[in-house]
This record gives sequence, structure tokens and C-alpha cells, in this order.
Amino acid sequence: MRETTQSETERGQAYTLEGFVSAMIVLMAVLFALQSVVITPTTGGLADRTTKAQLEQETQDALVISATANESEGKRDLTTLVRYWNDSTDEFHNASESDVEFYYDASNGTELYQEFVLGEVLTDRFTDRGLSYNVELVYQDERGEFDTENSTHLVYQGESEAVISSYTVTLLESDNLTAPNNEDIPIREAHEDGRYPIPPATGEDESEIYNVVEVRVAVW
Repeated sequence: MRETTQSETERGQAYTLEGFVSAMIVLMAVLFALQSVVITPTTGGLADRTTKAQLEQETQDALVISATANESEGKRDLTTLVRYWNDSTDEFHNASESDVEFYYDASNGTELYQEFVLGEVLTDRFTDRGLSYNVELVYQDERGEFDTENSTHLVYQGESEAVISSYTVTLLESDNLTAPNNEDIPIREAHEDGRYPIPPATGEDESEIYNVVEVRVAVW
């Protein structure tokens, strides 16, 4: 029988040690790679939820600020915006999207931005950060339910998964349009004789309330 020499024993121990060291190096590399994953706002999970929650709060704040705006300070409030219809041109006054009926674009050169708190806040907070948004007017039907299938937009920039916030505005039978030179036209008359897109939810003598409108802002 052949005897194992000391040299061969040492060589075998060296191979065993070399394999162990290699395995440790591979394991350390894997652990390092796993610890190097960066969680960004678009990765999903908690970071994404946190970003969406912050964006939703910003959007809600914009609506609240717009609804409570003091027109004496130079910009108009939310209920004035909902009635800012030009009965002569059958569109929201000075609508800026020439290829789409009624809409304003999301820039600081439009009537929406120059006249209304909502337009100014949305442009400053979102457009300047590269975000897109829609502003949608959803009114109630005769059953008192919000009619999402027949809503109209003030701003439309496309469809996307979005953060949505809303604020409710009540229109009264005594309310008139608010666009320049249209302030003496009742909103019911503007709808029945023209194209004002928000219809009455009840008969003229049934209630003091003309309709309830939900102003929805979707941001992405």
C-alpha cells in the first residue's frame, strides 16, 4: 500500500482552505449586493406610499386654498371658477386648448393661471416640477349621485395612475355666470339656452340648490 507523504497532506489542506476562502468571498459579494439596493420613490412599498400621501396632501391643500381665496387679494376662488363660462363663445372664458373644447392648458400663460388661485397653485407646485394633472368637474344627477360618465374637464393632460383629491362646491339657483360680460346670465339659463356643461340636478322650483359639483384634481 502506498503511504501518503507529508507533502501530499499539506497540498490537500491547502486546496481545502482555498475552497473555503473562495466560498467566503462569493458569500460576502452576495451580501454586499443585497445591502446595496436603493429604495427610490418609484420602487414601490413604503417609500412609494409616502410619496403618494405627500402628493395627495399637496393637492388637497391647493383645493382648500382655492376654495377659501379672498378675491380682494387679486385671484378668484373655486366657485367662481366653476361658473367662469362664456355664453357667447360656449366655452370656459378664454379656454387655451384650441384643438379641444373648453380646456385650459397647464401653463402660467392661461386665464386659469392668471385669474384663479387654483391655476396658480397647481402650476407652481406641479407643472414646474414636471408633474401632470387634470382638473375635472363632476356634478350630481337627479338621483343625487355624482355622474362620472358625463363630467367635464377644465384641464386635461391624459390618463394615468394618479393621486386624486377633491373639493365640493354648491351652486345655487340664484347664481350667475362669472365670465366678463356674462355676470347677469343665470346658470340655469346658460345651460338650457346654451351649452353650459353643468345641468340642474332638480326642477327650478324644487330646491334653492342648482347642483353640487365635485372639483377633482388628479396628479401624476
